[in-house]
Order: sequence, then C-alpha cells, then structure tokens
Amino acid sequence: MKTFWFLLLLSFPAFACQIVAPHKLVVMDQEAILSTIRTQDCEQALLHDLKDILGGVEGRILASQLIEMLTSRGHEAPLFEPSMVQIKQFKHILREQLILPAGVQVKATKGINLPGVVALAPGDTVQVQCEGCLYGSGQIIRIQIKGFDGVDRNYIASADFIKMVRAYRVTSNLPSFSTINPKEYLREEYIETIPMTDLITDLEVLKFYKTNKPIPAGTLLKASDLNAINLVKAGLKTEVVLENQMIRIKTQGISRSNGSLGDTVEVFHPQKNRKYQGRVVDINKVLVEL
Repeated sequence: MKTFWFLLLLSFPAFACQIVAPHKLVVMDQEAILSTIRTQDCEQALLHDLKDILGGVEGRILASQLIEMLTSRGHEAPLFEPSMVQIKQFKHILREQLILPAGVQVKATKGINLPGVVALAPGDTVQVQCEGCLYGSGQIIRIQIKGFDGVDRNYIASADFIKMVRAYRVTSNLPSFSTINPKEYLREEYIETIPMTDLITDLEVLKFYKTNKPIPAGTLLKASDLNAINLVKAGLKTEVVLENQMIRIKTQGISRSNGSLGDTVEVFHPQKNRKYQGRVVDINKVLVEL
C-alpha cells in the first residue's frame, strides 16, 4: 500500500514556475517587460523581481545567471528558456546613436506605436533618429528595425532628456561665518538641474567666500549660502593690473573702498596722482581693462 501511494505522488507533474523569453529583446519601458515574456505557475513576487532584474541588465545573459539572481532573492529556481537571452536597454541605444549635448542624459523612454519590449529576430538591428531634438521632455524618436531578411519595420517612441550639472554636497555640518575646505567638507556629484537654484559648481571661487548661516550635512551648497569676503580693503596697498590685448602692466595703489570678488573699486596711485577704476579679481588685486 505504501508503494502504491508513493508511485501515485510521482505521477503528478511538478508545478515549477516556467519562463519563456525571446532570444533577443529591446527594453523600451521596464514596466512592460512581462508583456513579451510567457510565464506559467509563477508567483507574483517572483515576476516582480524578474521584471526588476531584466530592466536593469544589459548584454548576453545566461539563463543560469538569471535563475541565480532570482534564487538569491529567496525564490525557488524557475525553469527558464532559452539558455541565453540578449537584452538591450533602449536608453543605451539612444546614448550610443545620438550625439547628446554635454551633461544631457536620457531619463525615460516610452513606445508610442510599439510595445514596451520589442522582440528581435537574429540579425535584426535597431537605428534611431531624433529630428530637431531640443533634448527636453516628450521628444519624438523615430526607430527603424532593419530585418536580417530585408524587411524593415518603422516605429515611433518618445524620450525624456534631462540636463545634469555638477554640484557639491556638504558632508559635515558647517557653522556660520566659516571658510570651506572642499576636501574636508564637500563631495562632488552630478544631479538633475534644479530650476531657480544657484548651485555652486566651481570650487575655485570658494576661497573668496564664507558661510552666512549654519549648513547641515547632506545639503547641496548654493551661492545663497555664502557671503563674499572683502578681498580689497580701504586704505591698504593694492596691486593694480592694467591690461588690454597688447600689454599687461603691474603697479600698486591705495584702495579707496572695500571690495569683494567682482566688485568695482577705486584705487589711487599717489606717485602718479592718478585714480583707477578696476574690478576685484583676487586678494589685494584689482584688474583695470584699458
């Protein structure tokens, strides 16, 4: 009797999760990945993680690698076909084929008359074109899939581009009226442009400024957080540089007022009994453009 029940159990099929994907696919929209993949007897949690994994990988991926990624997230090993799948993210295709302006990156893409994931046949190639691109939101992308069999397919997608700028994040709390040592207090990073925000993007100018308020760690450093230091002080000897396209002459004088970087001040030359109007460019240094 025990043998009978044992054989009966073996006769039932194992309901393992089964996944069948195209050999080659282009991901337009990560949320739509599963629309091109056939699954059976798979839990929703596994499908969610599968979508997350396939939306973040690129190149030739072995089925064994994908199965290992899923099991590392606590899922039972699924059956996966084919033995290798080639994945290309549409964002990367745009970066490779379009000459993007400096600092511009692709934020998001979306198919207009094609699915979120495009299955390609062996030998198919993808070409993209963005006519009159302003590199903002909702830019129209023309896609041509050139078939190995000589048949071409044409589609339209949209892309959102963003402008990335250099910024500096404060790593330790900064008190008011303190100078900033970039190596000690700042970390460089690139972020999406923030409208109407005067971010500090050049460390060279920091030596001319002090903080005007406490700045907590984690804050992006802005020009409004700083006050200019008086580089030139009234009554003190100041270097004067006189220059134009042909000559550059250095002399000295007495500043008639205080001035920070970029301010215009008057400098008096007592020996020549002459006044100069110049722009403050450094500590005790004024530039006079002739």
